Formats: sequence, structure tokens, C-alpha cells
Amino acid sequence: MHHYVMGYSLDEWLAIVTIISIAGGGLIWLLNFAIKNGTEKLSNSVKTLINQIDNLSHSISSIESSARRTENRVDRLEDKFEEHIGEAKVRNARIKNLEHEVFDRKEKG
Repeated sequence: MHHYVMGYSLDEWLAIVTIISIAGGGLIWLLNFAIKNGTEKLSNSVKTLINQIDNLSHSISSIESSARRTENRVDRLEDKFEEHIGEAKVRNARIKNLEHEVFDRKEKG
């Protein structure tokens, strides 16, 4: 007693399912293999890019820190320069006062 579904016997249906399963499994394995190899190279490239960005970030932080120290030194030098200018103005005023005293006395004397 043989059973037929849509004109095929049970043995023929099992053979068709087996062939489709093997072909599908092979296709899935091939796609999986291709995707893993493709993404592995991409993953390595992304890791390299991330490392380079980290190095760049560290370099920028170092430059920023150095720039802050330089800015602080320049500010201190500007303050000292302003002090010296103030002291020079006081000296110049004293010199002018002494010149007036000395030369005014000579003209009167």
C-alpha cells in the first residue's frame, strides 16, 4: 500500500526534502563563512581605527595640557612685565623730579 501526495510517493518526498535540506544547509554554511570572513577584516580595520583615535585623543590631551601650562607662564610673565613697567614709570618720575631740582637750582644759583 503506497501513499501518494501530489503525485509523489513518500520516498520521493523524503528524497526531495533531503536534497533541499542539504542544498539549503550548504548555502547557509557558505553565507555564514563569507559573512564571518568579511566582517573579520572589517572588525580588524575598526579596531585599528579605534586605536588610532585613542592615540590621537591622548596626543590632543597632551597638547592641551602643554598649552595650558604655556598660557599660565605667559600670564605670569605679563604680570611681571607690568610690574616692571610700573616700577620704570616711578623711576622715570623720580629722575624727572631730580632733574628739575638739580637744573632749577643751577639756573637760580
